[in-house]
Amino acid sequence: MADIYGKNTEFGKTSILTADVMSIIVEGGLGKDATGFLIQNVTVQYNQPLNRIYEIGSNKVYFAPGRSIGSMQLGRIIGQNTISKVLGPTGTKLWTTQDITAGDRHITLKGTSTFGGGGAVTVEYKISGAVVESYGFAADANGLLVQENVTIQFASLNFK
Repeated sequence: MADIYGKNTEFGKTSILTADVMSIIVEGGLGKDATGFLIQNVTVQYNQPLNRIYEIGSNKVYFAPGRSIGSMQLGRIIGQNTISKVLGPTGTKLWTTQDITAGDRHITLKGTSTFGGGGAVTVEYKISGAVVESYGFAADANGLLVQENVTIQFASLNFK
C-alpha cells in the first residue's frame, strides 16, 4: 500500500560494513585493538598527484604521476586512557621521524561483518611508514567533552 506521498518502500538485505565491527591496531603503540580508548572518528586519505601535460599542435593530454602521500586523522574523546597508550609514548616511534622506514610503523584498520543471508564482508587497510604530523585538542562547553585530534602522515596504503 502506498504511503501518504504515494510512494511504495521496499527494503533490501543490508550489505554494509558498520563502524561497530571495525578495529584499529597500532604496531609499536598499543599493539592490540584500541577498543575502550573512545576513538570517535578515523579518516584516511591517500593521494597520487597527477600533472597534466599537453603538447603544442596537438589535443593529446598526458598524465604524469607525482609522489603519493597519505594522511590519517584520528579523533577521540579524552578519558582514562591517553593517546600515547594508543600511538605509543610521545618522542618515540610514531611521534618522531627518527629511524623511519616505509616498511615499519604500521596502523591496521580491519573489520568483518556478517549479513543476514547476504554473506560476509571483510576489509583490512594497512598503512605503513606512519609519523604524527600534528596534535591538537578541543573543548565543547555544550557537550562538556574534550576531544584530541591527531594527524598522521604515511608512506603507503594497502588493502584487501
